[in-house]
Amino acid sequence: MPSPEHDNLTRLAAKWLKKQGFPVIATEITAIGSREQPDVIGFRSACSAIIEAKVSRSDFLADAKKPERRADGAGLGIYRFYLCPPGLIRADELPPRWGLLYAQEKSIEEVVRPPGNLWLGLDCPKYGWGEFQNVPDFDKERSVLFSIARRLAKGQRV
Repeated sequence: MPSPEHDNLTRLAAKWLKKQGFPVIATEITAIGSREQPDVIGFRSACSAIIEAKVSRSDFLADAKKPERRADGAGLGIYRFYLCPPGLIRADELPPRWGLLYAQEKSIEEVVRPPGNLWLGLDCPKYGWGEFQNVPDFDKERSVLFSIARRLAKGQRV
């Protein structure tokens, strides 16, 4: 059961992705065919991003053991981030190709992220963004998008 602190981080993460130009965003969504349940997932026309909110070291360390966190693990999101209170996770502890965001009261400090604001797709790994790009499991991403569309069609909140 998420804590109020975790819920706050999830809200901040969703707002941050929206500001980054991701118009389709869902929080804590589940989908058939994907064991991964990201705290926040966002989609643009050319790419996707997930944010995992962590409020404790033990949660981060447990998350790091998931198969999707391995360098060859095909999880969700071309771009992947952790969001946590300052100092909870260090940049040198990140899985390969992951970014790091710190929650600063009602804003987010970008600690490790691609440069600029292009949010390139996999077909365009230029300008230093390639080192942050993951090859997601597109079948799982399609399942998540279908789950979002189904909920919206029923008038449910995502």
